[in-house]
Amino acid sequence: MENALWREGCERVAGVDEVGRGPLAGPVVAGAVVLRYSRAGWVRRLRDSKQLDAASREELAARIRRHCDYGIGVVSSHVIDQLGMTAATRLAMRRAVEQLDRPPDALIVDGREVVECETRQHAVIDGDALCPSVAAASIVAKVARDRMMDELERRFPGYGFARNKGYATAGHREALRRLGHSSVHRLLFAPVREALESRPR
Repeated sequence: MENALWREGCERVAGVDEVGRGPLAGPVVAGAVVLRYSRAGWVRRLRDSKQLDAASREELAARIRRHCDYGIGVVSSHVIDQLGMTAATRLAMRRAVEQLDRPPDALIVDGREVVECETRQHAVIDGDALCPSVAAASIVAKVARDRMMDELERRFPGYGFARNKGYATAGHREALRRLGHSSVHRLLFAPVREALESRPR
């Protein structure tokens, strides 16, 4: 997809992806990366962030930040509750694109999402597996969100955010039953509402 857009004269092609739709807590985070044609070894190693271990993600994210124009968009759990997940995801993606140094000529967006902007865009199912720029976006977004969840672990101990990254693990669900919800939990999600409703009044 990048090659086709470059051939059409789109010099700045940005891949866009998000992480954190499914967790019970924390923000949804999107990345946007303008990846230029390169034969560098690290570019050939770009994969969907879920296919990489934490050390590989950190290393590749550092290279992406060093060599590429990139943006990170963050939408908090409070805004997710207000807007709903689809609108919150699109807002995070738009914010990521707006963080780029210069507007891109075209976007490649993972999945079926739409970035609410005037830029030409193409939605690609499994884009993070098929398009290196989208894989790069998934990596920088994942690394950024993981660091945010590590910080939330320090602010809200007991939920295991540094381990579970806000996802609905058995330990996280048990902590919700024991501690109730925190201010960074998503009340939109049923397990959080159930924990809230089950707490003594």
